[in-house]
Amino acid sequence: MTTRWRLQPQSVLFAIYLGALAALPPISIDMALPALVDIAGSLHASASQAGLTLSLFMAGFALGPIVYGPLCDARGRKPTLLLGLALFTLGGIGSAVAPGISILLGARLIQGIGAGAGMTVALAIVRDLFEGNAMQHRLAAITVVANVAPIVAPSVGVALLAAIEWRGIYGVMAVCGFLAAIVTWTGLVESAPRRSPDVAIAGLREQYRRVLTHRLVIGNILINGFGFGWMFAYVAGSPLVLLHVLHVRPVIYAAMFAMTGLGIVAGATINGVLASRGVGARRVLAVAICVTLAATLGLIAMNVLHLATLLTIMPLLVACTFCFGLAAPSATRGALDPVPELAGVAGGLLTSVQMLCGAASSSVVALLFSTSGPQAMSGVMFACALLGAITWIWVGKKGHSEVRRAAA
Repeated sequence: MTTRWRLQPQSVLFAIYLGALAALPPISIDMALPALVDIAGSLHASASQAGLTLSLFMAGFALGPIVYGPLCDARGRKPTLLLGLALFTLGGIGSAVAPGISILLGARLIQGIGAGAGMTVALAIVRDLFEGNAMQHRLAAITVVANVAPIVAPSVGVALLAAIEWRGIYGVMAVCGFLAAIVTWTGLVESAPRRSPDVAIAGLREQYRRVLTHRLVIGNILINGFGFGWMFAYVAGSPLVLLHVLHVRPVIYAAMFAMTGLGIVAGATINGVLASRGVGARRVLAVAICVTLAATLGLIAMNVLHLATLLTIMPLLVACTFCFGLAAPSATRGALDPVPELAGVAGGLLTSVQMLCGAASSSVVALLFSTSGPQAMSGVMFACALLGAITWIWVGKKGHSEVRRAAA
């Protein structure tokens, strides 16, 4: 009798698997970016309607985790993840065969709702299987894998667009979702504590009340969200600043964008190293937030003094994305550690808040850029870092001391 293949929690393959789940949403956004013009032309839609394929995906992704969180606590990680991957796959298929823009928009909303399961359940699985520094190492690894994928996704989208047109891009997304579902079905072992589904569902309001009123949990969720906010303000503003204000060539912009993406990876990698050396989460978050405040103030000063060039602002932008990579694993651990029995709820709320902060910051940059120019990006990035600092002060030392004692 042959032994059934299983994903081993301590293996590199398991880390890649969790990172791939977390990477599904950004891949689904970035890989489709090059196809928007072709979509509008093919389906006789306006550019704004084609842009809604991204907005509705992000809306679904923001809403889905609110349901997946308590569902995976109540019914288990594996069935919840399979449900989300099934929706993601069906949404991809629907997008690939959509005869009109309305069907495409509906399919992208479904795909976004399905994608929300990946990050939510991945975080809950990490909290189930790992403790202390081991948990932070795994969270750092997920951050690395999840942020490498968006760096290459636009280039993959361009290649797919040339080879199999825009419908093929959504078809590839569906294949990715299907393969992830197969790996989940065959290799993932249920990690959730055994609980009564009826009690968990009936106590949904109480679960969210506990998470929302726990200062350390909600504080770290907000810090992570504001970090994602300053990063997404850069993502939204960088093409406007670099391409239209500084007139950087597209190939140079692509290289600079990849450099800032690698900054995230470097920050998450160093976070894992610091965790292994016993550096506390509060100290790591303080450094990340303070460096971001200094870097964004530098960006504002460069704009005011008319000194903004590629050479002067790129180190500051890399510093900001590096600091998000440095802060995210510590903030995520701080949100999950205090409530292990509600890891799904906390993870789902963290994922939703992260996406909402990213959507809000990028929208503000887009709205202000016509009147404020490059200061729109710099100002929003600084505001997010300042909100992160205020939240860090509000959380205080007591909560982080409790996490260290629990991990010891």
